[in-house]
Amino acid sequence: MNYLVSTKALETIELECWRSPDRETGGILVGFRDQDRVTITDATGPGPQSERSPLHFVKDTTYLQAVLNLLFEYYQVNYVGVWHKHPPAMPYPSDGDMVAAMKEVGDLEMGLEELITPICVMSEGMVKVVPFRIKDHTVMPLSWDPVPHQQLPAERSQAGHWYSTPVGQRRLTTELAEFEEMGVEVELRKGRDNSYRFYAPLAAGSPRRLVMLCHEDYPVSAPEVAVYDLESKKSEPVSSPKLIDWNIYQHLVDLFREFQGLPIAAAGLPQDGSSTE
Repeated sequence: MNYLVSTKALETIELECWRSPDRETGGILVGFRDQDRVTITDATGPGPQSERSPLHFVKDTTYLQAVLNLLFEYYQVNYVGVWHKHPPAMPYPSDGDMVAAMKEVGDLEMGLEELITPICVMSEGMVKVVPFRIKDHTVMPLSWDPVPHQQLPAERSQAGHWYSTPVGQRRLTTELAEFEEMGVEVELRKGRDNSYRFYAPLAAGSPRRLVMLCHEDYPVSAPEVAVYDLESKKSEPVSSPKLIDWNIYQHLVDLFREFQGLPIAAAGLPQDGSSTE
């Protein structure tokens, strides 16, 4: 059996580890299985209601099931494993990890032949991802090949954009309706990569727009946000607490409310003249 893993999934895992340097954390792995190959397309974080401590981690199963449901709607991918972070002295699955994995493999409704269970450790700020698989009550090292996401087998990993699916269309309708209820006229543009960008004026008569770019798997991935000035034609990326702790239950209007009507410095927006092309 050959194993491919998206570099996008690995980047997600590394980011989550950096966000929890002193605590265990983790998430699920999503992808698809062919006759002689397993392809891991995505990894998630732990979920907003997860339990994390230096020696303990419990994922937010309800939230992660909702994420999995979305990814299945978008790309027809399924659950293939779970990753989590261990202390540096334990770069391998624990006995408890094996018991939990075999419980899932033994669940006929899940249809799993094995569970892919990478363990992550941090040392001097560096993240090391050590892949394993658990099958027949045995933990086995796993060799996988990292592949840029856009070079993965395309039949499911790159099936299209979120808004082209029924669930995505409902999300788009809801997002636009929420801005309309606020009395905010949003301009929707499609980029060359077919990603949607929402342009929302920060104040009446202002040339400044909050631009929210939604990637192909939105809202699983957080949008990218920037302030664009119509007069200077310049933009500047911005961040916010909601972006840092983004989850699929948040909407673009929640991001907009963080910035709307706030003084520039308080909102974390770039000062006039400080933006770049």
